[in-house]
Amino acid sequence: MGENAAMLHQTTFLTIYILTITFILGCALGSFTDCLAGRMLAGASILKGRSHCDACGHVLGVSDLVPLFSWLCLRGRCRYCGAKIPAESFWAELVSGIACCLIVYRFDVSVLALRGILLWIVLLCLTLTDLHAWIIPDRLQVAGVLIFFGTAVCLPETGAQILRGVLTGSGLSGGMLVLSLLFDRMTGKESLGGGDIKLFFVTGLYLRSIWEVLFFLILSCVLGIGCSLVWRKGKIPFGPAIAAAFFLMLLFGEQLTGWYRGLWLL
Repeated sequence: MGENAAMLHQTTFLTIYILTITFILGCALGSFTDCLAGRMLAGASILKGRSHCDACGHVLGVSDLVPLFSWLCLRGRCRYCGAKIPAESFWAELVSGIACCLIVYRFDVSVLALRGILLWIVLLCLTLTDLHAWIIPDRLQVAGVLIFFGTAVCLPETGAQILRGVLTGSGLSGGMLVLSLLFDRMTGKESLGGGDIKLFFVTGLYLRSIWEVLFFLILSCVLGIGCSLVWRKGKIPFGPAIAAAFFLMLLFGEQLTGWYRGLWLL
């Protein structure tokens, strides 16, 4: 991690403190993202209106919105009407807390960590919307692009990074579009949706080499096939597999591609 490791790993106490705060904030971001995904699918404003029970409409208080603990203490039910609260809320908070800790541990307190956390929110939100309604909202795609350009200006070699990202994203999404159209014509079935193609462009912005692109595509397909075998629901949305593969590349891209290249260069 080079120079970025200086702050997080100065002392064991500081490491634990920073990661604890990160976990708490990450859980809160997970709660926010789960709510955000629900509002997007419902067509409601993402900025206005307080959190409320979907069953009875009662506005939720502070004690009802404590990440992880509220769901556990209430045993997954609304305090006011007893309606069941989906376990998705709890798992979104927990996974988000862990994911944010992994990001900060990987990139320390830095611009790259901020970029990673913002991207995580986008990835989690699009995963939830795609799982529930087969939709990857364009607003999330735009957010992913803005995060790239907004953080690139704070990193070394800004111009080179932006040019490489745009070329990689365009090549990846364009290539997947051509392959998708060919496959659709051969089989008579739709292979990739428009949202998936756009997501390939967004994720391609952050990939740094052809090896990362190749391994990312392989990992996306493996995760997609794995999910279909586990859930056994026939056709499943591909967005979550793309998001999961990209998150792994974000954290471990160098190690994964180094291992992959070693297989070919033996």
